[in-house]
Amino acid sequence: MSKSALVILAQGAEEMETIITVDMLRRGGVTVTLAGLDGNSPVLCSRQVTVVPDKSLADALAANPQYDAVILPGGLEGSDRLSKSSVVGTLLKEHEKAGKIVAAICAGECWPIVLH
Repeated sequence: MSKSALVILAQGAEEMETIITVDMLRRGGVTVTLAGLDGNSPVLCSRQVTVVPDKSLADALAANPQYDAVILPGGLEGSDRLSKSSVVGTLLKEHEKAGKIVAAICAGECWPIVLH
């Protein structure tokens, strides 16, 4: 069975940190879900690139409440939005407690965990 990863995309995320991470994991055989924090609508990233998530975070968690890894891309605005989400804070704590991988890139690091 393939490993699974959830990458959470928020408006203002750093597009390279998001897309390259998703691409490399998928090339490595990981089943990656790119989930939009605020739904499944296109997300405007930090350098004005629009990225379309696979599904909303709510739908991703309804389909699979636990992943092998949860990854937060950086980008100051995106990280700020992630840090304000109680859903993200709870998700990270649950995954950490279950011994799953919780990863953050650049500005994505720790804010959601620290604030919730």
